Amino acid sequence: MNSFVRICLCFLLPLVSCSPAKVSDSQEFPPIEPDYTAVTVPEGMAPLKFRMRDGRKFKCKHYRNGDTLWTVVTAWNNASDAVRYAPFPIVTSHDEIDPYIAYRLIEPGYENWHDMGIYQRELASFKETPVVTNLVNNRGCVNCHNFSGFSPDRFLFHARGTGGGTVFVDGNDVKLVNLTQVGAHKQGVYPAWHPDGRYVAFASCKTYQRFSIKNSQPIEVFDETSDIIMMDTATDSTYCISGLSEADRLETFPAWSPDGKTLYFCCAVGDTVSCEDRADIHYSLKSTSFADGEFSGEVRTVWQDDSASVSFPRVNGNWLLFTKSAYGTFPIWHREADLCILNLENGDFRVADELNSPDTESYHSWSSNGKWVVFSSRRIDGRYTRLYISHFDGEGHFSKPFLLPQRKPEHNQLRLQSYNVPEFISGKTSVCQSKFKKLF
Repeated sequence: MNSFVRICLCFLLPLVSCSPAKVSDSQEFPPIEPDYTAVTVPEGMAPLKFRMRDGRKFKCKHYRNGDTLWTVVTAWNNASDAVRYAPFPIVTSHDEIDPYIAYRLIEPGYENWHDMGIYQRELASFKETPVVTNLVNNRGCVNCHNFSGFSPDRFLFHARGTGGGTVFVDGNDVKLVNLTQVGAHKQGVYPAWHPDGRYVAFASCKTYQRFSIKNSQPIEVFDETSDIIMMDTATDSTYCISGLSEADRLETFPAWSPDGKTLYFCCAVGDTVSCEDRADIHYSLKSTSFADGEFSGEVRTVWQDDSASVSFPRVNGNWLLFTKSAYGTFPIWHREADLCILNLENGDFRVADELNSPDTESYHSWSSNGKWVVFSSRRIDGRYTRLYISHFDGEGHFSKPFLLPQRKPEHNQLRLQSYNVPEFISGKTSVCQSKFKKLF
């Protein structure tokens, strides 16, 4: 079906009464929820369903000009005449997007959880299916999923709790590895597959959380210690890396360049961090060279600000997107956390204002072709993270992000779970849940 027709159909929501006879015109865009005015979407995206923010009834008319669909909204309630708003555009991009995204759904609790899982969502529809839920490991934690080369058939995730470990999936082959019992004898989080699919870089962290009743930030999570470790999947062995596991440094958040020749990571000075001094810890962005299974050369400083902290570097060609917060290593509860874009070729840096809001923007991922980015944001209510998608022009700029569409607009407020660690994948994962359950 033509993508413009599909988008048109999404606005034909059922109306329960006829519109009034008297209509006045407004020069403003309609106050719709979610705000899909002037966004750019990929071809074949699921319908962008919305409602009036104040609950009024409405109807839509559409006309098309090239790749732009224009929508005219007329809205009214039972006690007033109608308002016809200015037409707003939705632009269709011909840049392809990966057909699925994977993410964790988790209640925003701090110590206990009940229902948790890693899910996949088809972007052309509203279909959401589980990759794995914590029913397979007796309601333990499942987290830190990461896919090798965007493949739905080769990935890993961590399963916490009794008998837990790191689960590796390679087609129909599923195995559980306890990283603390091999090689470096360290646990691993924040995994990053090397592009060749053989190696995985992890951060090995000793993490704590603290609670506050004095300010609007309810929780602070920090690493007392952290190092980068490597795993060789050909031998199921792990090892520490000179320069990336230093006693007087905190190294975390590994990320590979697309060609696999550079490992980027975040680093702070200090052998340990306590709750009292966590606000003084600022992570900079570092890199080191890698080839044929070996690291070489000096560790380089890529970006540093003594009054800010870098998290979640993600590379797309010469562009690196990261989260900047005031301090520390866990920006998801920092309202000031913003996404920033760095040109690795010339060092140009800017805050990506078009992606950010007054609330938290945190974890983000590039699509396989580098034309789209998905990220999590607390902008709706300050409590739950939800997913937004934006088009990247290849020159350092992003389109206005749009909220992941749902079958019913109110779903965004009624789902009492946060979206966590969104990743693009090239297809649907089809591993049977029973395979995971047998591991535990």
